[in-house]
Amino acid sequence: MSREDPYRAHIQLPEIAAPPSVTICRSCGIVAPEQGTACEGCKRPLPEVRVQVAPPAADLTWVAVKCGFTCNQCKFLAPLDGLDADGAVDCAHCGLRQRFDVVAWKTALEFAHAVGDLAGPAPEGKYPHPSVWVGDENDYAKVGLTHTFVVPTGAELSVDIRVSPGHPVCKKCRVPLSTSVLGVGALATRCPTCSDEARYALADGARNLYDRLVGAVADEHRADRPRAQATATQAGVLAVKCPGCGAPLQLQGTDKVQTCSYCKATCFVAGKQMARFNHQTPEPEVWWLLFRGVSTEREKLLAAVPEEKAAGVGGNVIAILKPGAKTDTIGDKPGVYEAPEKPGTDWPQVALTLVLGTLALVMGYLILGK
Repeated sequence: MSREDPYRAHIQLPEIAAPPSVTICRSCGIVAPEQGTACEGCKRPLPEVRVQVAPPAADLTWVAVKCGFTCNQCKFLAPLDGLDADGAVDCAHCGLRQRFDVVAWKTALEFAHAVGDLAGPAPEGKYPHPSVWVGDENDYAKVGLTHTFVVPTGAELSVDIRVSPGHPVCKKCRVPLSTSVLGVGALATRCPTCSDEARYALADGARNLYDRLVGAVADEHRADRPRAQATATQAGVLAVKCPGCGAPLQLQGTDKVQTCSYCKATCFVAGKQMARFNHQTPEPEVWWLLFRGVSTEREKLLAAVPEEKAAGVGGNVIAILKPGAKTDTIGDKPGVYEAPEKPGTDWPQVALTLVLGTLALVMGYLILGK
């Protein structure tokens, strides 16, 4: 493990023969629970849309997120469709630009990584430790088994966030995208069916929020298209201009990629601008975060194991001894179990011991008598 790589996790990963795959809905990309019947995102029957896909590398994890924040003025839940880390956000409902606590992203990113790392259906998630069992303390073991999206509990967050494992899919062809890491905070995607390509980049402020964040796939982070310029007029009307010639854009439909009717250049129009222009109520979109290595939550679970249980060969055996093994029956979880013990005198065992002892004495007498 290279110390120079800023994305490498602090705990060494176990040897993985092949990258673990994830079962997703090919229509929207979010995880398709093994015991689910309909996709929580697109509502399609899961037996029709389930598909398995491997991550781009054994130590990379994709996570789908839906985010929003409560506007200070209109009190609506305004979408956060990207990792906005400049300290201010615009409400997609009323247009108010307001302060946003960027520190909240760090907690949200740690939570998202934990879900992607520890999600089921395996009880220990993606990176099970070779000798320490954390399945009993894993709060996300049912994600991918019976659950899809997860919301944080017990955390004071200024963002409303829902998280699910998965893999980005092409919005046109509905097939898993091929993805690659181009550099620090830079990602590229390509559809294997229609060959549509896209590049994404995170700003320095966003990259520095969490050291295990590799990048994001979201329209707000597209780096290969110019962005339309949006301004509010004195009458409160949103004006969207072409970034090439400055002419007003005649927005058509809901597609975020628009073509200027004057210079014919294409540009990207943010979803919140499209919603305000079309007088629609914007809903948070699904976008994607890519993480490397184990999560800080897994590190906390592993650190909770006493040192004497995790040290040495004997310690490895003790570390995987299931809690309550002296009284519990042997289960189907991996580990070393002690024989169950019952309090008091075991009279059948005493009787059997006396009978066997008597037989041994008789046979010894017979043998010596000869």
